[in-house]
Amino acid sequence: MKARNANIRASGMLECFMGDEAPVGNAWWLSSSFFVFFESIRKSWQKMNYEGRLIEIRQEMVKRNVGMMFLPHSANLWYATGIPRKTPEITVAEDHGDYVTGAYIGIDRIIFIGSPKHEGFYRAEANNKPWINAVRIVDERERPEDVLAEVVRQFDLRGKEISLDNRAWAKTILAFQRLLPDNHFSLASDIIMPLRMIKDADEIAVMQKIAAITDEVFGKVLKSVRLGVTEFDIAQEIDYQFIKCGADSLVWPSTVRFTRPSKGYEARGATEKYSDGGLEPGHAITFDFAACYQGYCSDFGRTAFAGDPPPEFTKAHDFVMSTQAEAIASMVGGKITAAEVENKARSALENAGLEFLPPRLGHAIGLAVHEIPYLGRCEGAVLQSGMTFTVEPSVRLPDGRSCRVEDVVLVTDSGGVTLTNYHKRLTVI
Repeated sequence: MKARNANIRASGMLECFMGDEAPVGNAWWLSSSFFVFFESIRKSWQKMNYEGRLIEIRQEMVKRNVGMMFLPHSANLWYATGIPRKTPEITVAEDHGDYVTGAYIGIDRIIFIGSPKHEGFYRAEANNKPWINAVRIVDERERPEDVLAEVVRQFDLRGKEISLDNRAWAKTILAFQRLLPDNHFSLASDIIMPLRMIKDADEIAVMQKIAAITDEVFGKVLKSVRLGVTEFDIAQEIDYQFIKCGADSLVWPSTVRFTRPSKGYEARGATEKYSDGGLEPGHAITFDFAACYQGYCSDFGRTAFAGDPPPEFTKAHDFVMSTQAEAIASMVGGKITAAEVENKARSALENAGLEFLPPRLGHAIGLAVHEIPYLGRCEGAVLQSGMTFTVEPSVRLPDGRSCRVEDVVLVTDSGGVTLTNYHKRLTVI
């Protein structure tokens, strides 16, 4: 089967380079990995079955009459091709050709357009991915839309839909519309997200790895928590330990909150993420942090208490933990909807006199920390085995203190299984 697919790729590749359009200078680059394809078969392709994913994507493209799919840097691109997304920047400078940068996926070929600034990255990434047939770098002397037109002509798009990633720039979409005024456009997520929802064994193994790193990080961090330490101090220790313990990156700066009866939980803006005061007896400490490993995310939460917790807090904490456990146990593939999981947990907590903190009980997680479907009261999706979710009941007690727990959970035929496994006993500082 793989040999037959190799022949298909070869013919598609040659067609691509023997069309009417001659290459511009030396900007066309034939993926050298094609010539060592059979050697590559012998090796693991980054442990993920990208060829299998592309087969499923292309089967759905045929069903939907989609002639080409465009994926810029995104979780969808990583899922479909193995090309990592770029780390987000607080300020993003426009690079020449960046708005046409991405994978152009057809039924028999993939061509990647890259901006000149990151040429080395694109060539290196394509070099060990034989399913990427060619890389086209936009020369700074060229108009990006001319390069887009050149690449699009390599695909048969007569009477076909064009599928664009949900996060494509408006500038990109306008360029496509000018170039292909007679084609209809659709969302790539309609094809890719149903596949991303169900994790395979390789994905689950990577998610177990980042979950284990998360457990290790929290254990190390708790050893540094003492009276007088600030939220900022603890958050910085979390971020440091994640990288030290093997995570590739943080999803966001870690969140640590001290709450007490006189103040309770406060919503804070970006300029006041952490309070100035140190940890005092009577503070409840809530944690919410996340990191990535090989593209896949963790998301984690626990609660600790400074000093002797009052009985009502211990009781509320135990109830939150048991409510989460019941929700996880109910997550049987094919048997329950996301809304049913949330509504049962929300009702139990509110009936116990606890304020359920919005917006929802949890969310799917994978290559993005927040994926669909959500565990929300209006979400009718039926949970399926292989889905992964966070289950994160968070509450405010009548005295103003907060309590939360969060774990990544795998849906199975017999109920949810937690991937993060740090103990849920109330930690007393």
